Amino acid sequence: MPKVRVGQIELFYEQDGQGDPIVWVHGLSLDHWVWGLQTPLFARHFRCLAFDNRDAGQSDRSPDSYTIKTLADDAIGLMDALAIDRAHIVGLSMGGAIAQELAIAHPARVKRLVLVSTYTSSDRRGADVLHSFALMRTRFSREEYARATMPWVFTYHDYLTSGLVESVTTRFLEDPYFLPEEVYARQVEAALSHFSEDRLGRITAPTLIVNGDEDLMTPMRFAGTLHEQIPGARLAVIHGGGHALILTHAAEFNRVVLSFLQES
Repeated sequence: MPKVRVGQIELFYEQDGQGDPIVWVHGLSLDHWVWGLQTPLFARHFRCLAFDNRDAGQSDRSPDSYTIKTLADDAIGLMDALAIDRAHIVGLSMGGAIAQELAIAHPARVKRLVLVSTYTSSDRRGADVLHSFALMRTRFSREEYARATMPWVFTYHDYLTSGLVESVTTRFLEDPYFLPEEVYARQVEAALSHFSEDRLGRITAPTLIVNGDEDLMTPMRFAGTLHEQIPGARLAVIHGGGHALILTHAAEFNRVVLSFLQES
């Protein structure tokens, strides 16, 4: 399996396709597999690079605590190692925070930026939600944890789609890279370290913001702030979409993002 050393960490990655690179950045407690309904399609047009953040999937566990900036630096290190000078960056949730940090700190490395179901800062409500998830990891079985957290990710209408939530729950229960509680807690603290609201005006890449109007984890107020503060940003609202819109509304999401990335 392909890995590359970035500083003290070996990062796992997968690549497919040719053309302009897209770097796909996943969110909290996930890994590169979350883009499974995107990369096969986009690889027909682009060189797709999906990787596991430190402390996720098949990448190394971090030797100590870290921040969103650390994870953005990891992504740049991965691009350097694979001779990718400039790429489209697509970030989901915590991955969108990483993508913001990358675009602010390394503007020359970002061709186009797509921020999906993401946020601009932690707040008391969001911190309480993530800390409660971390606590549940220490108290609940894996199945109990899945049942307790799925309603935060899926909408009422998602639950009406036959077999959808059950299939995701099964995948969650069978995940060979399920994070130990202490690793998950470390990821939570990294996610909560993010604050970009005073720096969004420094993003120069053409930017598309995608958010579901029923997202409980990253409500529309965050998309509004990103849209207002990033110069020239566009906003695509997925009606009926929750936090898992790249799965539940994959066709619409893929169409909107592919169109944006193919613009000259």
